[in-house]
Amino acid sequence: MKAEGFHRELTGMKYLIDGYNLLHALGILNGPVGPAGLLKARLGLLGLLSSAFPEEGAEITVVFDASQAPPGAREEEEYHGIQIRFAIQQAQADDLIESLIEHHSAPRQLAVVSDDRRIKQAALRRGCSAWSCFEFIESLKNRRARRPTAAPASDKPQAVPQEEKDFWLGEFADLADSPALKELSDPQEWQEMDQLP
Repeated sequence: MKAEGFHRELTGMKYLIDGYNLLHALGILNGPVGPAGLLKARLGLLGLLSSAFPEEGAEITVVFDASQAPPGAREEEEYHGIQIRFAIQQAQADDLIESLIEHHSAPRQLAVVSDDRRIKQAALRRGCSAWSCFEFIESLKNRRARRPTAAPASDKPQAVPQEEKDFWLGEFADLADSPALKELSDPQEWQEMDQLP
């Protein structure tokens, strides 16, 4: 499904993302999930964002509820340059997101990603760009479609040891069946989307 008249680009902005809200929109968190499932879902989302923004990770902050944070989680963490915030001092992620919006030094350069009405209103009050999860996902697809399919040989990373590959494949085995993540990573899906009117 394409958004008619959708022209937002994922460039020149800082992003504040409602993490669990985006995971629900992707269809990854539909129903009860235990701590291991939440961890895999968070890592899957962070991996997706990291690959979509390989050089802009520092421009992204993803906020999660502290009630579902891993044991011993700090309020602020980092994943490949992406800033992760757990709402440890607040009642819920919405409170932390509102606080971050309120105290942002350049709100007009901030894109807030959430389907939560309260967060969208807080963003618009400060002059931020308020993006629905659907809009953000569509922009990720458009960004991915424009990326070159193969990097020059000199830019290829060193091979990952098989032991490490096996470990991560085991860790993310449950996510392999997620239709939402498959849609964002399947090259055939991208080719089919490009052919849509």
